[in-house]
Amino acid sequence: MFQNLFVFQPDALVAASSSIDVMLDTQRVGEGPDTGWTAVSQRFSDWLDELDQDSQQKRRAIDIHLVTDLQRELAEEAAAADVSKELFRHWGFKGWVRAIGESPAVGLFREMLQSRHLNKGTRWRSNDLTDMIYLSCAAGYADFVVCEKHMRDPLQHGLKRMGRSTPVYRRLADAVGAIEKALEARSGRANPTE
Repeated sequence: MFQNLFVFQPDALVAASSSIDVMLDTQRVGEGPDTGWTAVSQRFSDWLDELDQDSQQKRRAIDIHLVTDLQRELAEEAAAADVSKELFRHWGFKGWVRAIGESPAVGLFREMLQSRHLNKGTRWRSNDLTDMIYLSCAAGYADFVVCEKHMRDPLQHGLKRMGRSTPVYRRLADAVGAIEKALEARSGRANPTE
């Protein structure tokens, strides 16, 4: 029995070491290939800035933009889940928007996207898509999130619109204090040194 446990030890050590190395790496990772997403998002934001509509009308336009962008992925996932083409078509735009809005991570991504696009004069950067994906996943499922200032406001706004209370911190040191307090509360101890 114990012999089988040792078989997995090297794999577990490699996985743990790799994760720790990646998290503590201070070297900047190079940007990936330009997919054109940043330029498309900038043109869309600029178009919305000039549009003479209220925020609700602009939100609907952003939803159309998002569902159009996700269309291929939605179809692939529906096929992988054995959803019939008829049901996929029947669900339609409103069904997809509702499903996206109810999803913890994708719903927050949608809210962040709307917040950024509705913010007049937004300038999109090449890493914004990556930041929004990872932060919406983190805030959708984690107890605490740490992020840079320019993504913090859209994330907090999205959390508020979705009725969520995940704390978002700008500095890791602030999050560490909150995590320690949460762990103390869970363990029922008033002082961690007791």
